[in-house]
Amino acid sequence: MSEEKIIKHTKAAVHIVANKEKTWRKKIFELLEEVAIIIFAVSITLALHNWNDGRNERKMEKDFLTGTSQDLKNEARNLDLAVINIKRTAAYYDTVWQQINSGRLDVAYIDTNSGQLVNTMYFKFDDGRFESFKSSGYLRLIENQALLKDITSLYTTEMPFQVSADEYIYQSRRTDYTTYIGVKAPVDSKKVVHVSKILNDPAVRYQIVFYGDYIHERIRQKEKLAKDLRSVAAEIDSELSK
Repeated sequence: MSEEKIIKHTKAAVHIVANKEKTWRKKIFELLEEVAIIIFAVSITLALHNWNDGRNERKMEKDFLTGTSQDLKNEARNLDLAVINIKRTAAYYDTVWQQINSGRLDVAYIDTNSGQLVNTMYFKFDDGRFESFKSSGYLRLIENQALLKDITSLYTTEMPFQVSADEYIYQSRRTDYTTYIGVKAPVDSKKVVHVSKILNDPAVRYQIVFYGDYIHERIRQKEKLAKDLRSVAAEIDSELSK
């Protein structure tokens, strides 16, 4: 029943009470009839509103989960590419250290690839969809609490940690490069940094060992995060298929 009709019956109830020509018994009977109509109409209207709100909320939940699943898969693919690139850096550190230990230096390889000592591969992720949904108070719409916990953990803990870890390693690495390598290694006219000339310096060797190990750790962590992202995306897809 429309709001106009509810108002109409409400006015009718008021008129019944104000009508001096009718007996109180008649008034009560007609008043109860109008009140019953109003209560029924309001109940139906509220039920329809609740049903419509529930349907809209389910759609919002589905749209969010569908988009988030795709977001996580995209981030996992970005991590795959990052790992491929960073493995080249890890290989440089490993190769240089092996050459130092063997006493057989490939000077051309060490120097022409010395950019691997300062390259960066920062992890960034798009949390716009999650933050918008969260700030609007809509995370409550996700009925699967285990899934909600996993999604929240990714966006508030796991991925931000990887961002911080990358910021630390690359900023620290560049600072140490400038301090212990950049200002000491000769640079030729082609802008090639001849790191091979200062490999006997203990501080330089330490950079090769320390950051080489750290780069391998970053690879392991990025691979694990990619696995976690795909796992939660699969969890979302399973929930959507119910």
